[in-house]
Amino acid sequence: MTTFSRTSSFALLALTLGLASCSKDDTVTPSAPTLRAKMDYATLTGTTPYTTSFKDANGASTVDLGTAAVRLDMFTEFNNYMATVAVAAPATPAMLDLTKLRNLYAGTNAPFASAALNTAAATGVSLREKTAASFSEANANVVRSYMDRQLTDLEMASRSVNQTATPGNAGRLGRYLVDAKGFEVNQVIQKALLGALLLDQINNVLLTPASLAAENTKAVAGKTYTEREHIWDMAYGYMTSNATMVTDIAIMPRERFLAGYLNEKNGPASPGVYMAFLKGRAAIVNNDDATLKAQADIIRTELEKTIAKSAVSYLASWKSNAALDAKAHALAEGIGFIYSLRFCTKTNVDTAWADSVLNGITSGTDGAWSLTNPQADAGINAINTKFGL
Repeated sequence: MTTFSRTSSFALLALTLGLASCSKDDTVTPSAPTLRAKMDYATLTGTTPYTTSFKDANGASTVDLGTAAVRLDMFTEFNNYMATVAVAAPATPAMLDLTKLRNLYAGTNAPFASAALNTAAATGVSLREKTAASFSEANANVVRSYMDRQLTDLEMASRSVNQTATPGNAGRLGRYLVDAKGFEVNQVIQKALLGALLLDQINNVLLTPASLAAENTKAVAGKTYTEREHIWDMAYGYMTSNATMVTDIAIMPRERFLAGYLNEKNGPASPGVYMAFLKGRAAIVNNDDATLKAQADIIRTELEKTIAKSAVSYLASWKSNAALDAKAHALAEGIGFIYSLRFCTKTNVDTAWADSVLNGITSGTDGAWSLTNPQADAGINAINTKFGL
């Protein structure tokens, strides 16, 4: 009985240990599933094409620029229509149609020459609905109403498209159409939307820590990409629809809109921004959150500097130019970029500060006609100080 008891005890102990060992093995948390093969950051260069370099296990591309690329094309058609009042030919340009301007901005009533854009617009994709999307609805509507008023002002100014502008009277200065206060409204709208739409989407909607915490362990149903991959791709799509972003202003054809001004006004940073897009996308593949955050920070910082440097550059150009038409064109671009500063949230700019700079430039009784060098200098100094330029 004693021998049996001892033997049984050993057997029971062995069985218990075996079960405990098995139980321990069974409860080890497995490593997170690897959806993609890990990428080597060192293989990425300035000529690596973004849109074809990220693939799933079957070799299918996981990049889809989605509605970002669609809106970039909508912006192009919208801008081209506004710019028809600022061309050398025809000799007698026609006035703009306010209904068409509003439709192009809001994506209503099939306003685009492209059938694909009209199809997208019919599903609710538009420039207006993403304007200031990071703001509260009430504050976003303030920005959208500002754009709506600018469209009305542009159409009204275009009624005088064949007149010569004078203080208090809209018309043309050289090939540029200005309103009664001497502001080239189409340029104000375009540059304001660089901030209110493109910068806001990239910096304040898509590349925020909250957005980049999106699902990344499985593909979206029916798609090849994960939610996080698509968010990053959309940010790239608001920059360019090119497979490889052009990073040199001298290379033709030039990039459009925000990417174009990155090259023109913040050129030394442009290659680094493109590399950050590539490396950040690879970091998503690698589930490397630290690298991902670092690349997002590079992009957000340099795009905000681009807006600020552009505003300063155009105010300086207004000062240095002697010809009225060149001055008007530069000033309008500067005003639009100053409006865009309110979306530079990484630099802690808010609407009140941006408006204080804007009002210092635009609130004179005669608008552009009465602007002085000291007023322009005050705006330049405020921006340089805020952004550490």
